[in-house]
Amino acid sequence: MSERKFYEAESRLNDIRRMHDRMSPGLVDEITWNDLEMDEVFLEVNHTKSFVGEQLLYHRLHCDQTGFSDDVAEEISQNNKIRKFLNSKIGLLGKCRENYYLYEILQDSEMMLLDHGYIFYLLQASLVMLGLLTLITQSSYFLAALGVNVAVNFTIYFMVKQKYEIYINTLISFKGIYTVTKQLEKNPDIRKYVTDKERKALKNLKRVNRILVGVIARRRFTIAGDVSSLLTDYLYGVLLYDIAIYNIVIKKLAKQKEDVSVLMGLIGRLDIALSVAEYREGCKYWCKPLESDYPEMKNMAHPLLESLVGNDFSLENKVIITGPNAAGKSTFMKAVAINAILGQAIRTCIATEFAMPKMKIMTCMALRDDVQSGESYYYREANYIKRIIDEVRDCEEPLLIVIDEILKGTNTKERIAASKAILEFLSDKKVYLLLATHDVELTRIDGYDNYHFDSKIESDEIFFDYKIHLGISSSKNAIALLEYLKYPIEIIKNARSYVDENRRSV
Repeated sequence: MSERKFYEAESRLNDIRRMHDRMSPGLVDEITWNDLEMDEVFLEVNHTKSFVGEQLLYHRLHCDQTGFSDDVAEEISQNNKIRKFLNSKIGLLGKCRENYYLYEILQDSEMMLLDHGYIFYLLQASLVMLGLLTLITQSSYFLAALGVNVAVNFTIYFMVKQKYEIYINTLISFKGIYTVTKQLEKNPDIRKYVTDKERKALKNLKRVNRILVGVIARRRFTIAGDVSSLLTDYLYGVLLYDIAIYNIVIKKLAKQKEDVSVLMGLIGRLDIALSVAEYREGCKYWCKPLESDYPEMKNMAHPLLESLVGNDFSLENKVIITGPNAAGKSTFMKAVAINAILGQAIRTCIATEFAMPKMKIMTCMALRDDVQSGESYYYREANYIKRIIDEVRDCEEPLLIVIDEILKGTNTKERIAASKAILEFLSDKKVYLLLATHDVELTRIDGYDNYHFDSKIESDEIFFDYKIHLGISSSKNAIALLEYLKYPIEIIKNARSYVDENRRSV
């Protein structure tokens, strides 16, 4: 089975995110990422060929502060020769699971050194010395001492091997990164995208690469499994050769981890450009975002839906959205937020036009009780909204806030009171806000525009157009939906009578 086996992406998301967890968080926090189902969006966008590209794409979709190489993506789309070259070279790195630990090992390289490394060098020196003395003197004393030395070295080798084996396998992936970078730098069509800093890093890492060439050659020989390769492995074990080389490589990489990160960044940048070019080609339509003072869009749709329903919308003011269940409020708000993320991260929006300022996106949407921590729905929701309020106070750049069914985890009277207070607090703040609610009382707050989604019931069928409309919704479909789902007739009748009673009591 190939070492670069491509296993299911969903099962390796924890490995993919290992690099992101060690880097700066970016403009998209984990609550927002989960609310918007950004793992699914990542899998949709992800057409990378290497573990490096995959990990850096995951980080990029959190809207990190580095720029996206849109010029590369455009040239890839127009030049099939460059596309084939990048695919073939970057694809050599593959997505072997061990390689996803490389960035962590680099960051923790000082901790990866074997304890008391000088002991290994002393044992190696004593082995050579005792071997020479035994040959020269033919003394049984020196022969016995040599035997003890061999036994100690062999024992240490097998004890330590289990610890460093996975690390050395991961470090070998650096050799692939170095080789691929070298080939990219030599290609006249790609060389223009290689910076001076990346060329310098390539030069700095030449010696480490040379050491790993010998390690890889020996490992390939050992894998053969015949008697000679087995004896060779035992010989190197007695000499503590692999252990010594491991420590040497780790020490060098500890001093040059920035150079390795630079090369990883180059490959990741080009791999992401490949991925985005391929993703764009699979889209029914897309556009590059423009800069504007506030978000505005035409024919904007959710990138995960097969049947795209485009909406025109302008978020010049804060907006409250009402409407019946399943009419599309949540999907629309997610679509706005996701496209804002994609626009900033990879300059690709699912719209015919999309304009916005650079901004941070924060949401409070997909909540549930946390049984393990004992947190109730309302407690978690209040906490999530509090983090947004704190960000509003501290944020130095524009902020897009998306809240679905604000404070629905508590009773109606307190929910409306607390929600009004929160919305009034945000009304004069310089933020863009999308809020969906069933509480019509909130639509009367000053400083907010009202939009709605609608539904129609015809011949016992419910129809949704999934289009956003100006104004407050007058549609009520909760009981109609129960009727459509064939609830018992007595439940439907009683529900309608209770609605009438409530109206009379108001």
